Amino acid sequence: MLSAEKKQYLEEGGQNFIVCDEEHMEVALDEFVDEFEEAPDVVLLEQEVFHSWNKPVSCRYCGQTPKYLLV
Repeated sequence: MLSAEKKQYLEEGGQNFIVCDEEHMEVALDEFVDEFEEAPDVVLLEQEVFHSWNKPVSCRYCGQTPKYLLV
C-alpha cells in the first residue's frame, strides 16, 4: 500500500515515478535508483485507488498494460 504522502505527491503532479509490467521490473528498479538515488516503494497498480491521478496506460518500456508503480 502506498503511503498517503506519496499518493498526494502523485495526485499533485509529481513526476518521480515509473510504471512497468512484470517483464520490465528489474530494469525499472535499476533506472529508478540511478535516476532518483533512492529505493522506490513498489505497489501493484490494481490494489491502489487514486482519486485525481490518471495512471499511465502503458509500461514505460513497452506497450503492455503496467502492473507496478515505483515511486
